[in-house]
Amino acid sequence: MINLTSSNNRWLGFELSVLRRLKFSSIIIPFSGKPDLDWYLKFWGKQVLTNDICQWAWWCSRALVENQGEMLSEDDLLLILNETSLPRHKLHNPTLLRPVNGIPIGEADIIWFDNLWLNIQQIDNEYRRALAMMHALSVSDYVISFDADTAEFRRPLSEVYISSWRRQRQIINNGQANYSVNRDAHDFIRQARGDLMYARLPGPEGLAALRNNMSGWRENWVRGPASKWEELIINQRGRLGDRVSSKEQYLKLVGNFLARAKQIPKWAIAHTEDGFISTAEIAEVVKQFRPIELIYSKDFSDVVGGRKTFILIA
Repeated sequence: MINLTSSNNRWLGFELSVLRRLKFSSIIIPFSGKPDLDWYLKFWGKQVLTNDICQWAWWCSRALVENQGEMLSEDDLLLILNETSLPRHKLHNPTLLRPVNGIPIGEADIIWFDNLWLNIQQIDNEYRRALAMMHALSVSDYVISFDADTAEFRRPLSEVYISSWRRQRQIINNGQANYSVNRDAHDFIRQARGDLMYARLPGPEGLAALRNNMSGWRENWVRGPASKWEELIINQRGRLGDRVSSKEQYLKLVGNFLARAKQIPKWAIAHTEDGFISTAEIAEVVKQFRPIELIYSKDFSDVVGGRKTFILIA
């Protein structure tokens, strides 16, 4: 289980504490991201319908939510880690050479991840392949946790991968038709049917802000050599996920998204105040569609970079 008392997971604990007060059998999550919440809800016996436009998040959701019991075997592990450190004539995926926040990733690491991706494609079962992807992404988190001063303390990446596999979370069949989708949230939510929508609204910086950070690098790795970040960014124009510069434009995009979710009986909408849009302004948009029943809040100002966060129930 995840340690909900740690600073990194206090936000998850807040989400769970709010959602456990609501009555629902099925939940729709249009902006999933890392599916820790989705995994917990599955254990609670809920039907979880999750979506994310980024494929790295989608593969993780397939591994933890849609998967009803497949696990990686030792034979899978041998296949995945076979000759991952062996240099090739050229990289299969040259997009991995892109720096992360202006800092290049080491050549040996790029070779390892490039070979790992090729090996994972040989796994026929899609859920075991999803688990293999998820463990690789945990290794990418490990890589960026070190800097030039601490790099000497790093373990070999294959060892880190094995450790992630050994600590892998329990995968259960909760008897529900859980599924994960990789679509634009507007298209997904218009067709989704369930008791409750839980939406963590994307920020005004949009999908373009992810292009050169670690999320962008993960996306390039998961998609392979045909990564199409620019196409994704262009397709988000005029939708939540587009980069906006004014409150009016952002609130209009929120309203356009919520209009597509009117068929869902109950909404829970998360908003973190960052000085751009206030919770009161988000609430006014929500009230155009239905009354707000409750607002839960949690102050994360004692955490580095923390802000006050709200979940609106409508």
